[in-house]
Amino acid sequence: MTAAYWIPADVSKEIRALLPLWLGCVVIVWAGGIHDGDLLFLRAGIVMYILGSAALGALSVGHEYTNRTLSLLLSVPTSRRRLFAIKTSVLLVMLVSLAAVALARLPVTPAGREMQDTAVVGTMSFLGGAFLAPWLTMLCRNPIAGALLALSIPAGLLVGSEVLTIVALTQVGTPAERFRMEIFWGAMLVLSVVGAFSSWRGFLKLQVIDGPHAEVALPAWLSRSKARDMASGRSSPVWALLWKEFHLQQLTFVVSILYVCGWTAILLTWHSTVTTIGQPFLRHSMVITIDQPFLILTVVHGAMVALLAGSLASAEERQLGTLDWQLLLPMSAARQWAIKCGVVFGVVVVLGLALPALLGVLKPSVEPMGINWAFAATLLVASAVSLYVSSLCSSGLKALVIAVPAAFATLPVLALCESAAFAVMGLAHRATDRPNLWTGYDGRALALEAAVLIAMLLRFAIMNHRSIDRDIRRVWYQVGLVVGFMMLSAVSFTAAQMLVPRP
Repeated sequence: MTAAYWIPADVSKEIRALLPLWLGCVVIVWAGGIHDGDLLFLRAGIVMYILGSAALGALSVGHEYTNRTLSLLLSVPTSRRRLFAIKTSVLLVMLVSLAAVALARLPVTPAGREMQDTAVVGTMSFLGGAFLAPWLTMLCRNPIAGALLALSIPAGLLVGSEVLTIVALTQVGTPAERFRMEIFWGAMLVLSVVGAFSSWRGFLKLQVIDGPHAEVALPAWLSRSKARDMASGRSSPVWALLWKEFHLQQLTFVVSILYVCGWTAILLTWHSTVTTIGQPFLRHSMVITIDQPFLILTVVHGAMVALLAGSLASAEERQLGTLDWQLLLPMSAARQWAIKCGVVFGVVVVLGLALPALLGVLKPSVEPMGINWAFAATLLVASAVSLYVSSLCSSGLKALVIAVPAAFATLPVLALCESAAFAVMGLAHRATDRPNLWTGYDGRALALEAAVLIAMLLRFAIMNHRSIDRDIRRVWYQVGLVVGFMMLSAVSFTAAQMLVPRP
C-alpha cells in the first residue's frame, strides 16, 4: 500500500513543493548546534532559520508562480477554501517543526540591542513566514519579493518601536525596554492577524494575470524615451543588454532602498545609550554607540545584496522564459556573460560597499572610517558563489535559498583545507614554528586565491548558463575542482610560508 493511498494528491503536491527547502533548513539549523570556536555553525543556523521561515511562507503560494501552475490550480474543481486550508496546514506543520529543531539546537544568545536575542528574532521570523509571506507573495506575484517584505516589515516594526520609545520616554533601562517590547509585540500580533485574514481573502479572489511579475514602475518620460530609442535602432545592443541586466536586479535595489530608510531612521532618532549588563554585584555599564547598529545593518545589507545580485542574474531568466532566445541573439555568449558579470559585481561594489561608505561619512561616528578589504573580498566571493548556484536553478528564490548555505560553506571548506594542509606539512610546520596560515601569512596570497576562485566559479557558471542539461555529474566535477584548488592553494601557501625566513 503506497503513501498516495494515505495522503491525498493535493496534500502531497504541497508537501513535495516545500519538502526540499524544509529538509535543507532542518539540516542546517540542526548543524547550528555543533560547537566550533568561531561560532560559524551557530550563525549559519540562525541565518538559515530566519531566511528559511520567510522562504517557506513565500513558496507555499509562490511555487505556483515559479512552476507556472497557478492557472491549473485555480481551474481544479475543488473549493478554494479547501486549497487554502491545505496550503496553510502544510506550511504551519513545516514551520512548527523547523522552530522545534531551532529551539532544541540553537541556544538563546544575545544578538545586538536592535535584535534583542534569538528568541525574539525566531518568533518574529515564524510569524512573518506563517502570516505575512503568503499574502505578500500573492500581492507582489513574486516569491522573492514576498519573502523579502516578510523579513523587512517586522524589522521595520522593531525600529519603529525604538523610535516611539525614544519619543515617549526619556529614560533608558528596564522600563523603557519593557515599553518597547509591548509596542513591538502588540503591533506584530495585529499585523499577523491582518496578514492571515488578507492571505485568506486574497487567495479566494486570486486571479491569473498574464504578463511579467509586478515590477518597479519607471517614470513615463523615461519609458517613452527608451521605447523610441529601441524602435529607431539608436540604442546599442550593449546598452540594451545592460538595461536588461539592471532590470533583473530590481529587488536588489529595493533592498538598498530599505537599507537607506533604516539607516535614516536610526540617524534621526539615535542617542548614545548606557546599558547595564552582567549579574547582580558584578554589573558594569556599556555605552552603545551609533557604530554598532550601523555595522549590523551594513553587514546584513551587504550579504543580501551579494546573494541577491548573483541569484537573480541567471535563474530569473529561466523563470521568465527568456534565456533560450537570449542565447540566440547575434552576439557571442561570452560577451553577454561578461556584461552580466560586470553588472552583478558592479551592483555589489556600488550598493554593498560604496553606499555604506557614503552613509558612513554622514553619521556622527566615534570611530574612524576605513575600508575593510576582508569584508569586500567576502562579498565578491559570495556573489560569485550565488551566481554559480543561479546558473543551476530555475528560479531566483531557489537560487537564493541554496546560495546562502553554499556561501557559508566556503568558510568551513577553507578551514578543512587549512587543517589538511597543516596535516600534510605537519612535521616541517612544527620545526619552523610559523604562525597560522590564515592569520599569519601575507594577505596578498589570500587575495590571489580569492581571485582565482572567483574566476573558476564564473567559468563553470557560464558553462551551466549556456547548457539546458543539468547533469549532476558535471556539477560534482566542478565542485570537486573548486575544493581541489582550495586544497592545493592551502598546501602551496603553507609550504611557501615555512620557506620564508623569520624576520
